Amino acid sequence: MKQIQLFFLLFFTAFSSLFAQEVTIATFNAEFLNKKKVQLKFGLPYDMKYASKKEQKFWDKEENRSEKLQEASANVAEMIKKINADIITLTEVGTREDLEVLVDELKKIEVTYDYWEVCDSKDTFTGQHVAVLSKYPLKDTWYEIEGTSIYLEELDGDAEGQTGISKGMKVTATIEGKEVDIFVLHFKSERGGFESDAKRIAQASIARRAIIKQLNLGRRVIVTGDLNAEKKSPSVYRVRGFDDIYEELIQTGRSEYFKDFDVRWTYNYKGEPEQIDHILFSSNIANEKDIHTKIIKTDNELVSDHNPVIVNFKLK
Repeated sequence: MKQIQLFFLLFFTAFSSLFAQEVTIATFNAEFLNKKKVQLKFGLPYDMKYASKKEQKFWDKEENRSEKLQEASANVAEMIKKINADIITLTEVGTREDLEVLVDELKKIEVTYDYWEVCDSKDTFTGQHVAVLSKYPLKDTWYEIEGTSIYLEELDGDAEGQTGISKGMKVTATIEGKEVDIFVLHFKSERGGFESDAKRIAQASIARRAIIKQLNLGRRVIVTGDLNAEKKSPSVYRVRGFDDIYEELIQTGRSEYFKDFDVRWTYNYKGEPEQIDHILFSSNIANEKDIHTKIIKTDNELVSDHNPVIVNFKLK
């Protein structure tokens, strides 16, 4: 009897794997695809007071800025079409109104994402947000990742600061009846030395708390976004769960998941190519043999200075 049960268990497992739902998820930093700072895509300075009087006059007009956002969105839309993902998470985008421009440009080239969400950003300096475009229904959106964490401002611990995650969200996608919680995160940039590194680890701690809550409920979890840190950095290890007792996340950026090794980096920081954009899986998302990762070059400064990460997998 036990042998018969074992046979049917093995048969069912093999049968289920054969017909498992194939999904492609990607993450892409669209580099200042927001109306507030879209001039950066066209070679203008971050602070327009350093631009010429003629340039200032042009960009001060709302209609000109809107027109340039539409042009930039059309360029990014072509890249998204090339990525060809079922779900794509975006960093460095603008408000819901800004993203609607991108969605409309995608429709013009016959790329439709019926479901999309944008976070509530606390980054008033850059005006950046994170977002999700999905061909699968979305629900239960967290428009921010709540919480704060302390960090040391100096190596000797004489001063400490406190931070939150200014650009982060969670959505739940329903894929063929299966719910997947997708986190989109954008951490503190690499610029700023020790304090920025410490702040990034603190943000990773906040994210990890939220992730653990979902893992402990037995949820399927995917973490994506621009973490501004390499695969073996303390902040990425913190998000993955290397220094706590809870489930560790799979790093899809590891070599064994790549078939094509031509491109392994997403951003060139001071002449050093690095993978700072990541997609991480909980173990119940996919069997490791069913995970396939690639990074493709953007090759167009008008689109982005980042390369997208694309992961194809069979959903368990």
